[in-house]
Amino acid sequence: MDRLHYEYIKNQRPVLLLIHGFLGSMEQWDYLENGLSKHYSLLKIDLPGHGNSPEFTSPYTLESLTLLIDHILIKEKIEKVAILGHSMGGYLGSAFAKARPQKTSSLTLLNSIAGEDLKERKIMRDRSINLIEKHQEAYVNMAIGNLFTTTERELYSDRIELMKEQAHSITIKSIVHALVCMRDRKDHLIDLQNALVAVNYVYGTKDQIITTDRIEKEANYLNCKASKMDCGHMSLLTNAEDILKKMHFIE
Repeated sequence: MDRLHYEYIKNQRPVLLLIHGFLGSMEQWDYLENGLSKHYSLLKIDLPGHGNSPEFTSPYTLESLTLLIDHILIKEKIEKVAILGHSMGGYLGSAFAKARPQKTSSLTLLNSIAGEDLKERKIMRDRSINLIEKHQEAYVNMAIGNLFTTTERELYSDRIELMKEQAHSITIKSIVHALVCMRDRKDHLIDLQNALVAVNYVYGTKDQIITTDRIEKEANYLNCKASKMDCGHMSLLTNAEDILKKMHFIE
């Protein structure tokens, strides 16, 4: 049966659900964990086929993953969570907040959005699927390299190489499933507005994957705060201290 690997660090504080992004794993939260654990119990999950989660037998949707997360909450007797989702993890966090608003105290989108893929991005997903099926190693190296600025590639080369090494262990099937899930996801903006869940954006001004304009437009639509950092897409690896300073947005 398809399942999500998770770790629950319980300390009698409110629970913060951490969801990493595409080609990542829960280990990427290590740079934030000590700071976050002072205020929260931490529930970390690995996306399908990433980290220690198994390859799923068939394609999945964000909605089907929300059911698996809900099963974890029920198993661990967790009534409510704050969510911090990075990139694809933010897409999943948005879907969960829509499906289970009564179980979501807040949603922080880190280098992420609640809206659907634009037409141009969908085309890029399709190109990625074609490329990964022919040149997996080259695709992974290129995709991860594009997540960082030129300066970040020099400063954080060890972390980037580790991310590449771990991503190379993800199967082609799991990568394609993730790309299809992101490409076909629904827009959750209206749902979040109606759900009355507190939403916050934390983003990088040099992010080439999710642009500043897109994030600020969503924040204006939801009438919520967007906090910017001087970084690219992988802020959880490059700007951990900055992120921790902005965690006061979570309520």
